[in-house]
Amino acid sequence: MLKFSSWLFFLSLIGLSQSALGQDYVDLFRIQYSRTPKMGFQTDTGTFQARYPISELGVDLTIPIRLNEHVVIISGYSFDELNVEPLGFNAAKNTYKMHSIKAGLSWQHNETWSGQYLLLPKTTGSLDNINNKNFQLAGLALVKRKKKKNLFYRYGLYYNSEIFGPFFVPLLGIWYRSPNKKFELNWTLPVWADMNYTWKPWFTTGLNFQSFVRTFYRHNQNIEYSDGSTSNSEQYMVKASNEIYLYTQFNIKKSFLIQTKVGHSIGRSFRHYNHGDNVNWGLSAFKFGDNRTQLNPDLKDGLIFQIRLIYRYWIKEEEVDETARLF
Repeated sequence: MLKFSSWLFFLSLIGLSQSALGQDYVDLFRIQYSRTPKMGFQTDTGTFQARYPISELGVDLTIPIRLNEHVVIISGYSFDELNVEPLGFNAAKNTYKMHSIKAGLSWQHNETWSGQYLLLPKTTGSLDNINNKNFQLAGLALVKRKKKKNLFYRYGLYYNSEIFGPFFVPLLGIWYRSPNKKFELNWTLPVWADMNYTWKPWFTTGLNFQSFVRTFYRHNQNIEYSDGSTSNSEQYMVKASNEIYLYTQFNIKKSFLIQTKVGHSIGRSFRHYNHGDNVNWGLSAFKFGDNRTQLNPDLKDGLIFQIRLIYRYWIKEEEVDETARLF
């Protein structure tokens, strides 16, 4: 199963979260909570049931500062907390945290082309324990070509210094809204795809696909595996998942949105590796020089239940071409 990396941490989101340039709204704040029931995982000695459900909390804040009719400064902060049993370990479930700062520009180059350019420094673990092992630096360049007022094409590149090595993802997207403004299509492949239809001003339904990778540094500690062996090495965990959702969206006073989502994972894994066991580099679904040794079994796929709260700022009609919808 192909696994890709998103440029945000859902936020996931995080997150990718979704991205579109040139739309008539900006999501200034998002918070979401996801939960997966206890699933089984496969080891060399058989199939075992996980003892804990998987839960994830994501928070995303965006603060746009408009300099002039062409340039908007993008700033913000995002946080992700993942609670999952360390699969294959005889230990309690672990909590993995990720913090990220957003800093960049949204630039209206001319009537046809605009772009968004971001730096996304992030750290995994607690804020009081930041070092070169849990620090990552991501960057995003995404440009938009305006074809029609309701149709845009997007092209871009995402990079992140993942713990397993440098990682690149080419991006290709489209945004379209029907003339009656009821149907919306928003794709940024290979990490995000969304289609939705607004039945009433207060009610929308949709189909959503997400594909992403996140890496978390794991500090030195004694670890006992399911076969009874132990290890005291530094490790990192790679969360990789493709997820598809059906969702309903309730629009409360236009600016406040509540989404309830039911989905299923496809090829999800929480793989542990020794720190320093890396690939040469990665390009989208492909890893070059990948001779890593996986230390734990893979979790089976399962249902995902998610709820999201969004605060959305609607841009005036005359401002749409000068302001981008942010992350």
